[in-house]
Amino acid sequence: MSNSLNRELRPLLEPAHRRRLILEGIELFNTGRYYECHEAWETVWRSTTPEPRDLFQGLIQVGVGLYHHHDRGRPDVAHRVLGKGQRRLETLASPCLGLDLEHLLRHVVAWRRWLASPDGDPPPAPRVRVVHPRALC
Repeated sequence: MSNSLNRELRPLLEPAHRRRLILEGIELFNTGRYYECHEAWETVWRSTTPEPRDLFQGLIQVGVGLYHHHDRGRPDVAHRVLGKGQRRLETLASPCLGLDLEHLLRHVVAWRRWLASPDGDPPPAPRVRVVHPRALC
C-alpha cells in the first residue's frame, strides 16, 4: 500500500512517540481514514517495541479490510482481511493495551456477516474504544 523504501525497517520509538502513533491510529480509524490508520499502526508494528504484536497486526488488518471495502470497492477482499484481523484479535484478552477489543470484535463480526450477504444498509462503522488510557504505552 505504501512505499516501503522511505521507511526505516525497525524504527526505535520513544514511549511518547509510540503512544502518539497509537492514538493517531485510533483517531484516524474512528474517523474512517483506514489507509492512514494503517500507516500509523504499522510504524509501531515494525518498531523495536511492537508488543503486543498481534494487537497491532490485527488492528492493521481490520483497517486494511475496511479500506478495501470503503475506498477500493472490494468486498471480497475486505471480508477476507477482516477475518484475518478478527482471528488475530480474538487471541488477545480484552482490554488489551487499554483498548476494548470485545467492542471492536462485535463490530468486525457484524461487518463480516454483512459482507458475506449484503442485504440492506451496512452495519455501523467499527470503532476502537480506549477504556484504560494509562495502559496505552
